[in-house]
Amino acid sequence: MYFSYLVDIFEQMEQTTSRLILTDYLVSLFRKTPAKIIDKIVYLIQGKLHPDYEGIELGIAEKLVLRALSLSSGADMGSILEVYRKTGDIGDTAREIMSSKKSIVTLFPKKNRKWRGKNKNAAHRGHN
Repeated sequence: MYFSYLVDIFEQMEQTTSRLILTDYLVSLFRKTPAKIIDKIVYLIQGKLHPDYEGIELGIAEKLVLRALSLSSGADMGSILEVYRKTGDIGDTAREIMSSKKSIVTLFPKKNRKWRGKNKNAAHRGHN
């Protein structure tokens, strides 16, 4: 199953309030989901990555996510907050901001990427 299919289903579910239609979307999703990943899909539907008993929480605050969005998109925090207030959803805000960005911003200059690559190769040589 492609993740894009899951995203499409979630977007369609977000657009309706009818419980019958929501149930139809879930039935369709569950029928197309391979058995080996059905648990992961159920957790995602619940807005989780793991079951509660595992005690794993991301703990990422909204402001941190918005700052990361600013860094990755090159957009200023003011415009991001404006979109966030309009949409009310961080995911929708990210979609809108990232779809309107004009250039790709990198967090690591080429010089650093090359340096990291050399160290990565050295680390692999040390473990052989």
